[in-house]
Parts: sequence; structure tokens; C-alpha cells
Amino acid sequence: MRNNILLPALFAGFLLLAGCEKNMEPQPGTITPPVIFADDSSCYLDMASATYSVTLPTTTDFSQIPVKFATDARIMLGEIELAKTGATLDLSSPLTLRFILGKTYQDFTLRAENTGLPVVRIQTPAPVTSKENWMEGASIRIELPDGTVDYEGKMSIRGRGNSTWNYPKKPYALKLDAKAKILSMPSHKRWVLLANWKDRTIMRNEAAFWLSRQTGLPYTVRGQFVELVFNGRHVGNYYLCEQIKIGKDRVNVEDGGLLLELDTYFDEVNRFWSKDFHLPWMVKEPDEEELTAEQFDAFKQWIAELEAILRDETRVKAHEYTEYIDVDTAIDFLIAQELTGNNDFYNTWPADGPHSVYLYKQPGGKLYTGPMWDFDFHTFLPGRTKMWAGATKTMYYPALLKDPDFRARLVERWDAQKDRLKGLVEHIDEMEEKLAVSERFNHAIWPIPTTQNENGDEQISFHDAVTLMKNSFLAKWSWMDSNIRNLR
Repeated sequence: MRNNILLPALFAGFLLLAGCEKNMEPQPGTITPPVIFADDSSCYLDMASATYSVTLPTTTDFSQIPVKFATDARIMLGEIELAKTGATLDLSSPLTLRFILGKTYQDFTLRAENTGLPVVRIQTPAPVTSKENWMEGASIRIELPDGTVDYEGKMSIRGRGNSTWNYPKKPYALKLDAKAKILSMPSHKRWVLLANWKDRTIMRNEAAFWLSRQTGLPYTVRGQFVELVFNGRHVGNYYLCEQIKIGKDRVNVEDGGLLLELDTYFDEVNRFWSKDFHLPWMVKEPDEEELTAEQFDAFKQWIAELEAILRDETRVKAHEYTEYIDVDTAIDFLIAQELTGNNDFYNTWPADGPHSVYLYKQPGGKLYTGPMWDFDFHTFLPGRTKMWAGATKTMYYPALLKDPDFRARLVERWDAQKDRLKGLVEHIDEMEEKLAVSERFNHAIWPIPTTQNENGDEQISFHDAVTLMKNSFLAKWSWMDSNIRNLR
């Protein structure tokens, strides 16, 4: 009888003890959020989703990221307790961390990402201080956002640009030791890193290239936005693109032809001002070591013959110029330039005339206009939406517009292309989404000082700058559609 009384009592005590132990287990709840650093960068907490996020702009391998914590809680990753002083974690995919404080725990997600752009890593044996002299012995490595190595090799590097070389954020010219295909662009040695320092949107050059691709121009520069790491230091968003060179996948000029530039900087070796139209002609290729005096003199004479036709309205209306000028590239180039409102299409400094206008001449053949280049400032401006940027005053266009047939062909080309060209609005929206994260880091590294006021958007947000650019383009498109038939 006595044992029968003790057994229920013992069993009840055992149940009471088990219940106490169970109640001692931490229960889900809310704790003071920890502070988390990943690779020394502060992680952002979204309270609603209990998710910490960090953007590491130049990281492409997330398999071993040092993470530190500032918290009084215990930190659990599954069954493993992490040290508060830090741990190396694989953040290739999001992790769930449990923070236990007293009798309460809360789970948080930790995720890491980059900007979604390729990362270009350049090492040089010394600082790059010259835009004239190539520095040999440099190396370049290009990684895709997922860590795949797109290209790695040796190269030479120098600065580039006229006014842009004097800006804080420097542009560069690259010459690979061997031709290579990079970022899905055709194989070549010569490439350019555009800084886009004055451009609050950082996309003006790319937008102009997009317009060029929608026209019938035979070649448009290809490029991609990248994160640039220069000698171990992240220096922001750059546009890695093709340099304008003669080649079958670039400016397809046959042997004996010329790659030309009109630019009032007038800084090439082989150059001359034309007599009748006072244009600053420069031969870009062949260079001074390959271009013979006979070739150069023959080209100058050819230009003189062309200008003799263009200064005579009767000969213009007789279409004699069509033996010298490819009409369709001249028109497509004009349309794209005007849609950007490019001030460099006709500039008054350092002398009246165009800047950065490329053309090419086939041997024994015609003069072709293009490719497009240099649109990072003085483009897509609200104040230039109800005017012709250069059609009535630059190059040979004032003479060509005296020919009714040229004007008719211009209207015909506009009508055929205008709806497609208006699609730039959607492309700008896509670029804004693609660049939003990268731009934030870039602007933190390279803020535009108040003394710079080239585009009128330098001191506003990225989104507002993009919207202003987009609205300016739409206004110019509408104005051109209403006025192109009356262009004289």
C-alpha cells in the first residue's frame, strides 16, 4: 500500500521538473537589434523583414566574408555558436542567424550583394600622371558579378581626354598586350575607361550611344558600366568602352582610308584648317609615322574640292556633293546629335566649330559621318530643347540644307526612325535601375562641387537628375518633330 502512494507522487514530480526545464528554453520574441559589420561595412537592418543587408561594391566572391557583431546576445548559426568578436561566413546566399538574449531569441537574415556590375581591377607599377606617355607593366583583371573571371592580362595605360584629364576623377586609355575579347565585346587591344565625372546621371554617353545604335550609322562604340578598383582602391563607376579605331569590328575603313576628327582643340600632328568653311580637320589614323605627305596633301586637296562645291548653291542643288559625302550617315549623325542637344556639335570655345566629331573617308571614296563620341556634359539640357544645336551652323550642314532633296531625305529618315528613337526613355529607365546602387557609391567618392554647373543637375539627386534628362530629351524630340520639316 505504501509503494502505491509513493509512485504517483514521484511521477508528478518528474513531470513538474520536465516542465520547468522546458520553460527554461529561450522563446521567440524581440530583442535589441545587434549591430553587424560585414567586411568592415555596416549592415542595414530592415525591421519589417528582420533582414540585414550590405552592399560590397567590388566583391565578387562572397564565400569568406569577415563578419563582426556588437551585441550582448549569443549568436547561433544552426547548431554552431559564433564568437561575438567575429567570424568568417559564406554569404554567397542569405544566412539565418539566431540571437539569444536571456530567455528570448530572435532570428535575423543576413544577406550581401555587390552592385551587379563587372569589377575591373587595375594594378600599375607607379601612379598614372601622363596622358601622352604609355606606362607599361600594368595588369588588368575583369570579374563578372558572380566572380567569373572575364579577362586577365598585361597592358599599358595612360591618361586621356582634353579638359577631362584635369578633373579629379581621371579617364584612362588602355592598350592590352594582346588583342582580347572583353565583356562580350569584339577582340581588340585598345579600350577606354570614361569617368563621366561631371555627369550626375553618369549615363549621358551611354544614352547617346544608344541613340546612335537606333539609327543607320554603321558603327557605334560598345561599352559597359563597371566598378573600377585602381591599385587596390575602389574609385567608383566607370564606362569601359571601345576606343574609336580603324578595324573590321570598329570603324571599318579599307586600307588607304582615313579616320578623321573635327575638333577645335586642334591637337593632332596631321591637321589643317580648311579654307572656305574654316573647319579644324585632323587625321587620327594612320598616325604621323604611317601617313605619307602625299596622302595628307591629297586629302587636303580633296576637301578643297568638296568645299568648292558646297559654297556654290547651284552645284549643291545639282547634288554634286553626293560624289563626296555619304548622305545617309550625314543625316543620321545630325539627327542623333540634335536629339542630345550636344553643345559640342557647335561650340564657340576655343574657336567656332565642333568638338569630338569623327568622320572617315574610304580610299578613293566618300566621306562618312560618325561615329558618335563625347556626350558627358552640355547634353540633354532643358535650355537646349527648342533650338538647333548645330544643324544651321556647323560643319557642312548649312550648305547641304540648301538642297531640297537633302531636306526631303532628312525628313524621310526622321519619320522612319523617330518612334524607335523615342524609346530612349525606356532605356534611360532601365539604366537608372541598373545603376542606382553603383551611383550611390560613386557619388560618395566623387561628389560634384557647387562650382561645377555644366548640366544644371549637379546638386540634385540621381533620380531627379535622370528625370530631368529624360524630360529634356522628350521636349527636344517633340520640338524636332514639329520643326524638322521647316529646317533651312
